[in-house]
Formats: sequence, C-alpha cells, structure tokens
Amino acid sequence: MLRINISTQPIRLDYSINNAKLNLQTTLPKVQIETTSASVEITQPQGELTIDQTPCRYSIGLKNISDFARDFAALGRQTVMDTIARIAQEGDQLARIQTKSNAIADIAANSTISEVPDITYAYIALPDIHYQANPVQFNPTDGNIDLTLHRGTVEQNYQPGSVDIQISQYPSIEISTVDVKV
Repeated sequence: MLRINISTQPIRLDYSINNAKLNLQTTLPKVQIETTSASVEITQPQGELTIDQTPCRYSIGLKNISDFARDFAALGRQTVMDTIARIAQEGDQLARIQTKSNAIADIAANSTISEVPDITYAYIALPDIHYQANPVQFNPTDGNIDLTLHRGTVEQNYQPGSVDIQISQYPSIEISTVDVKV
C-alpha cells in the first residue's frame, strides 16, 4: 500500500520596523516693551501787585514835589487875587468920601477880625491797588511705547518610518510516497 507523506514548511519572515520620528524644536516668541511716561510741567509765575498810595497821601496833604509846587503856585495865585480884591475894596471904601464914616477906622477894624477856622472831617482816599495775575504755563510731554516683537520659530526634523521585510525561510511542500507493506 502506498502512503503519501506531505510535509510542509511555512514561510518565515523577518521584520525590521523603524517607527516614524518627528522632532520639534521651538523658540519662544519674545515681546519687549519700553515705555516713556507722559509728564506735565506746570509753572505759575508770580503775579504783580501794585499799590499806589498817592491818593491816600494827597488826602492828608502829603504830596510829591511837582504836585506840591503846582498846588502852592495855585494857592499863591489865589492869595494874590484875594489881596488885589481886598485892596481894591479898601480903595473904594476910602474913595467914598460922601459918607460920613471914618473909612480908615473901619478898614483897621475889619483887618483885626479873623475868621474862625472850621473843623472839617475829611475823607481819606483809598490807595489804588492793582493785581496783575500771570497765566499758568503748561508744558506737557507725550508718553511713548516702543514695541519690539521677536517671532518664535518651529524647527522640525521628520524621519519617515520604514518596514524592511526579509524572508528567512521560503515555504515548501514535500510530497513523498512510501510503500508500506502490511
């Protein structure tokens, strides 16, 4: 009797696998900000105060030289005019001889009578006060922002994966017959 022997040998494969690799290197972005503050310089110049006491002094009789000379000249002129008028009146009185009065005695009597001075309550004028304010001076300086941007970078290194397949044993089928005696 014939017997068939079949022997098989499967395929044997060797795999060499390299995984894919992705290396990423990043540089962080940087932002540099430099600021200059805004500022305001404010100055207030002093005002000018002027006080003129001339009216106050004049009301109590204290005057400067030019005004005193002018007033004194006016008073002298008025005194001269009053004296001329008095002398003319006395001359007219002496010229009236038709009246039976003693003109010289009357003139002498009138010259001895003096007027009683009056007490006068006088107003004292206020001094002239003037204030000149100087305006406030502003000197603003604008602020500033300087922005410097350094962009970040991404560097990549990609190595693709690979699969290497090698056959270490090929498949085979062996068929043989054996005569077996029974």
